[in-house]
Amino acid sequence: MEKEGINVKKIMAEERWNKRNARAYERFLKITPKDEGQFWEDALVEASMNKDVTILDLGTGTGFLARIIFKHNFNVIGLDISEDMLAVAKKKAPDATLVRGDAERIPLKDDSVDLIVSRWVLWTLPHPGSALEEVVRVLKPDGRVILCDSDTKNALKPGTSTIPGGFRSFLMDVVIGWRLPTWKRVYKKMDPHLPRWGHEEISCKLRELGVEETRVVYRINKRRSLLHRLISHSGLEQFIVIFSNKR
Repeated sequence: MEKEGINVKKIMAEERWNKRNARAYERFLKITPKDEGQFWEDALVEASMNKDVTILDLGTGTGFLARIIFKHNFNVIGLDISEDMLAVAKKKAPDATLVRGDAERIPLKDDSVDLIVSRWVLWTLPHPGSALEEVVRVLKPDGRVILCDSDTKNALKPGTSTIPGGFRSFLMDVVIGWRLPTWKRVYKKMDPHLPRWGHEEISCKLRELGVEETRVVYRINKRRSLLHRLISHSGLEQFIVIFSNKR
């Protein structure tokens, strides 16, 4: 339950990821390092699944992962809480099954999904533990999960970028996102209600749920080009938690 009358999910869906920010997000995807896309490409190949499997893209946003999944001819369900994000995803991945829903209450049956992928979703949730419970619930026996998130609790360390943080962020929003950084005010309202779990908290919760083995991969979002080194928030460490639902 949200504290002090703050409905985090409503704010996230209607204020943070509204139409303007959904379009900005899509523009930012265009400068995503190729290393990240290649990671997900390789992960799908490594999974060695047949084409009849069902893959859940949890928090699909504008469909970044859904598009990669479709390139490999897999069936994908894209779930997101934001109607505006899904509207963009529908244009970019028209053949995907897109569902508006809550990651903490996934509208799917038990044991119905073969693979779950998720990119930068858990840190946006007021109850990440509930989302992990749902992930384990809907995952088939021997299914696999690949969760990507960032250590957002740690501020950008001094000296990690050529451009000072505030100006860099403003520049990114205006030049790339075509927006003013008013979204930051939204996060100020939500921050007290976001636990922002790191990989240790995630792994601990998974052990409580009976998942005995997890694997963590770091820094798939390395910024190699001059543009990425100049403007990116490289102080945030991105990590991947991978596990199987063996029973």
